[in-house]
Amino acid sequence: MRILLQNAFFVFLLVGLNSCIGRLFSSGAPVELEQAWASDNTLRTPESVVHDPVRNTIYVSNINKQSGTRKDGDGFISRLSTTGQIEELYWVSGLNDPKGTALHNNVLYVADVDEIVAISTQTGSVLGKYKAENARNLNGITVDNNGTVFVTDSDQKRIYQLNNGRVSVWVDNTRRDNPNGIYKEGNRMIVAFKNSGKIRFLDPETKNFTDWTDGIDAADGIAEAGDGNYLISSWDGEIYYVNSNGKNWSVLNTKGQNMNTADISYAERLGLLLVPTFKDNRVVAYRVKQQ
Repeated sequence: MRILLQNAFFVFLLVGLNSCIGRLFSSGAPVELEQAWASDNTLRTPESVVHDPVRNTIYVSNINKQSGTRKDGDGFISRLSTTGQIEELYWVSGLNDPKGTALHNNVLYVADVDEIVAISTQTGSVLGKYKAENARNLNGITVDNNGTVFVTDSDQKRIYQLNNGRVSVWVDNTRRDNPNGIYKEGNRMIVAFKNSGKIRFLDPETKNFTDWTDGIDAADGIAEAGDGNYLISSWDGEIYYVNSNGKNWSVLNTKGQNMNTADISYAERLGLLLVPTFKDNRVVAYRVKQQ
């Protein structure tokens, strides 16, 4: 009788294990992420990261101590090598709570509380700070081919634009949702909303939103993955792959390691997804492998 019970228990465990394995590997995600390298943890609340293919370096925005709308001046930009070594921790200092970063024509644009900061990638000097009136939490940022900068304000539910040295409100009410990540793609934009978990297309001409996908809680960074597919981060520590039809799969979950996944970007020349880990104080790079 004891042997029969033991055998039955073994079969029960085996069936359960096979079921778990089946769920683990049958998610059907088109890609998987494989870690390539990780920086050390001397960064300070890294929020956004972008690769400069001209200088073959990586820029990271560091919030340092979070100050909200108060300007504390302890934020900075770091430079990393393409293998994760910190080349210059305080490449540009004197910022406040720098978040989103974007590159255009040798200029690094940074969203910093209520200002858009323009930095020369050639010298590291600040070219200008452009005030966004009534802004409270400038966050995600993108630049179109003409050099117009677009930046979300997550608190004010707005999108501002910087054009010819002037900042103005471009979208005044983002459907009562809090916009975070923003990405310009051809004749449309993609906007990630952190409170609703929705990702929407935005028509720059009509300024109308169209739902694309949802269920990505604390949606943050947006990175192009080719053929109309994207990788989108949840700040809580998860990354999703979203295909052109809006179907999404979770392809990375670091919540158990207390690693956030903030404003990600894809470095096409390096073939790496760059992930700032916020409270974990690192940048981690992943290869995107087709399944």
